[in-house]
Amino acid sequence: MTRLLLLAPWLVAALLVGCKGGADESGATSGDECGDVDGDGTDTGNVPDMAGSWSITFGSAFFDSNCSAGLSQTTESTWITAMQVQGSVPSLSMYFGTTRGDEIFYGMVDRNGGVTFSGTHAHTAGTVYAQFGGLAYHDQYQDRDVIDGSVFLGLDADYDGTIDCSAKASWVAFKSG
Repeated sequence: MTRLLLLAPWLVAALLVGCKGGADESGATSGDECGDVDGDGTDTGNVPDMAGSWSITFGSAFFDSNCSAGLSQTTESTWITAMQVQGSVPSLSMYFGTTRGDEIFYGMVDRNGGVTFSGTHAHTAGTVYAQFGGLAYHDQYQDRDVIDGSVFLGLDADYDGTIDCSAKASWVAFKSG
């Protein structure tokens, strides 16, 4: 069984890269709240603005679970369908569906397009600790903003604070509009 690791808030804050006032190696700042994460001086850089609605395809290329019951590609794709991202770096938050409920996933994005969100989901089989990560970029051929990456789902089936089994999957999100 794997113990859950909690990072101190000051350490998490130190790891996050902010848009406003965030300097690169030369000391230059992007000067934009969050639309210009990659710092190229425009809103049309390779890293898209993260805020907005995204549609998700979950587990189509890969799904692997060591859980005997409770987590499957089918059960998880029922709640991992669409997401809304709000805020500006470093305070990004994300929720699934169209209505913000109690399940908020917190995240960050860096100027290279690396993005990650983590949080918990109340599942019928227990508490799911989830991490969604990947690369955010503008796909010039599809003319769409994309996040392409992987997901880790850890299931605490007996609510004792340890992950009893896990699942890993691919995911891809396309920005709406």
